[in-house]
Amino acid sequence: MGFQNGSFSLTRYRVLGREKRLSISELNKKFAGFQAGPLKLQNSSHELEYAWVLPENPELDDKKASEDNWTLSDCLFEDGILLRIQMEKRNVPTQLLNIVAKRRWLETKAEEADAKAEERVQKKQIVDEVKEELLRMSLPTLSYIDAFWKDQEDSIYLFSQGKAARECFEDLFRKTFGQAHNLTLIRILPPILGLDVWSGGDPDVLEKIRQTLPGGMTGIETS
Repeated sequence: MGFQNGSFSLTRYRVLGREKRLSISELNKKFAGFQAGPLKLQNSSHELEYAWVLPENPELDDKKASEDNWTLSDCLFEDGILLRIQMEKRNVPTQLLNIVAKRRWLETKAEEADAKAEERVQKKQIVDEVKEELLRMSLPTLSYIDAFWKDQEDSIYLFSQGKAARECFEDLFRKTFGQAHNLTLIRILPPILGLDVWSGGDPDVLEKIRQTLPGGMTGIETS
């Protein structure tokens, strides 16, 4: 899902709220808490997990030496910051889930014939338990999301238009940078992309737009 996979798609964002130039040391303060740890092949109960990983930076001399101990300093490229997210997806086939849950239900029903809990509630609990157990045994499917943050121009280019990629990026950016530095991320698409306000526009106008947005982040779309 990056710009090196032979295809190209782009989503543009505007970052609002920056009152001064943010140094790399400031941006690094919360960044470490959202970096990906060692890959878990098993024993994870989440269907989707995502975190920052070291991007493919042409200006990085020795990527291998930096992979275990890297910061945003290793992401600097030309006039911005390269960002990469690793997405881990795990899936339990519905047919397998139904078979195992049905067997578990029959065993539980035989052992607890006098249980007073409603049957529907019991079945849902069993399905949830079985799904979590199977997720812990499933292997992840990996994909990557790349972005380029021109931080002094308050622009971000996400090299994907997929809904899942946008949602992961927006959520992780908000947690890592938005909350820590009072930044608001706005997704802009045509025809709104062509408005003068996005390129060197009146800061008062941008601030008014920002104040109308709930939760510090949103996307502005038109069909």
